[in-house]
Amino acid sequence: MGDVVVRPVRHSPALPQVSTPIRAVACALFACATLAPAASAGSEATALNQSERSLLIVVNEVRGNHGLRPLKVDPALARAARSYSATMIRTDVFTHGDMFGRLARSGAAGPMFGENLAWGTGLYARARHVVRGWMASPGHRANLLRPGWNRIGLGALKGNFLGYSGATVVTADFAGR
Repeated sequence: MGDVVVRPVRHSPALPQVSTPIRAVACALFACATLAPAASAGSEATALNQSERSLLIVVNEVRGNHGLRPLKVDPALARAARSYSATMIRTDVFTHGDMFGRLARSGAAGPMFGENLAWGTGLYARARHVVRGWMASPGHRANLLRPGWNRIGLGALKGNFLGYSGATVVTADFAGR
């Protein structure tokens, strides 16, 4: 269903008092050391497959039709969503499980999370059908249309699932306020 979980925000300790030039150099070194690897990792994680691209387009179209801003792909949420879709296919189980723990372990930033799941074959696996199904379910609709969400991770993978070959299993993880 449309689970929403509050994750506590951890604040980093205050920076030590140093002069502005030293702080500027330290910030520049920190940015070079952390952002360059993250940029290459992020581009890989946000490279969506065709099903995920279609879902993102339809999700943002529906949000726009309701006066909400579009969601941006979050690399940590994308990794978590893909991993969970693969887990559901591998274990042949369709459940949210420990959504909070899974998303917290992924390194995704909240402070709040939500998740929608779906699966289908043929026409029932297409993005418009999946999102139409979510919109028809009060909990999933609330997740999709939550104004505080600003990021999404999508995992849409094909496999043998619950006795159906070529099924698409979808995980949509949301984050924001």
